[in-house]
Amino acid sequence: TVTNNLISVKGVSKVFKVGEENFTALRDINLEIDTGSFMSFVGPSGSGKTTILNLIGGLDVPTTGNFFLKTQSCQQ
Repeated sequence: TVTNNLISVKGVSKVFKVGEENFTALRDINLEIDTGSFMSFVGPSGSGKTTILNLIGGLDVPTTGNFFLKTQSCQQ
C-alpha cells in the first residue's frame, strides 16, 4: 500500500530505571505524522513530550515498539 506517512510510531513504550524503581514515561503509543503536516505536543510536565521527541529524533531508543521513518532519495 502507498502511504503518506513521514513518521509512524507503533506500540512504543519507554521505561527509565530510577534507582530501584522503573518509571514509565510512555506506554503503548501509536502515532502517524504525514508528510507536510504540522504537529505539536502539549501537556503537563512529566507527560512524555520530551521523551517522544527524543525517540523520534533518534536521541534515544524505545523500550518496546517500533518507529518507521519514510526515506526519500534525491536524484539529479
